[in-house]
Amino acid sequence: MEFKSLTERETYFDMSVYPLSQHRLEAFWSKLGDCIEEREPFSFQCTDQEEADKFQKLTYTLVFQINDIWKVTLDEDLIVKAIPPNKTT
Repeated sequence: MEFKSLTERETYFDMSVYPLSQHRLEAFWSKLGDCIEEREPFSFQCTDQEEADKFQKLTYTLVFQINDIWKVTLDEDLIVKAIPPNKTT
């Protein structure tokens, strides 16, 4: 597949022109990484709907394994949550 522009490629991979800041990505990853390692429930407060949509997709991508499916949700307060199997909140 050949892309005409960087924006076209980013949109194809759902990495639209709405950027996530380095600071927010670092905060997100450090918290999610610890939760994955410890198999603890994860939550992350997003600043707006676009950021929340991006982080929800990214969370699902990072925790998904065919034999270990985490539940990933986004609530009305823009909090992305991921719960490992056999855990409750």
